[in-house]
Amino acid sequence: MRDSHTSASGATPAFPHIDTPSIFQPPRQRRARETEQALLSAGRDLLAQRDFSAVSVAQIAAACQVSVGAFYGRFRDKMAYFEALRALVMEETAESTERYLSRQRWEDIPTRVMLEKTMRFMVRGVLANRGVIRASLKHASARPEEWLPHRQSGEEIVERMVLLLVPRLALPADQAELRVRFAMQVVFSMLVNAVLNDTGPLHLDDERLPGEMSEMVAGYLGLEASSGA
Repeated sequence: MRDSHTSASGATPAFPHIDTPSIFQPPRQRRARETEQALLSAGRDLLAQRDFSAVSVAQIAAACQVSVGAFYGRFRDKMAYFEALRALVMEETAESTERYLSRQRWEDIPTRVMLEKTMRFMVRGVLANRGVIRASLKHASARPEEWLPHRQSGEEIVERMVLLLVPRLALPADQAELRVRFAMQVVFSMLVNAVLNDTGPLHLDDERLPGEMSEMVAGYLGLEASSGA
């Protein structure tokens, strides 16, 4: 199974979503759905480059060569559009998390390899959706509920990492769980900081970032590089 797919925009999302309209849908309904998908895809690309407040409805419509009227025919306003875009991202994230972080996938994989690949999975997912994440973070300063879907998504990832890692650690179960949860708290803090501030020295699009994150977590969890774990 491939870890990622490449989008038409050149990004490498970790959370792929395939939507194939049924051939039995009426042509008008199919076109409307395709237009909606195109608008959401355009918004994701634009938000990766600039803040939500700097992206206009006209820019979103122009990016997929539809009219502003077509936009308002599908979304009440710009905020309703963003909510639809975020819901799509959350759906993709949930599906990809369930698939990629399943226990069966990693049963025969060494712990260090698993850790590096899961860190890469997380970084690529954040990189692919950084515009939506950044907008939600900024909206949350006035409306904390805006961050709730992302928090729930993060909690699901943490629970799955606990299931994957705790049985592999040479620590009492309660101590191992605390360490895994704290390690993931640090990982998410790093990713959120990279989205908001991008201070470096390693940025989200730096291929070294997942490896360095993996080394940091492995060291904290007591996983020796030479142990074959």
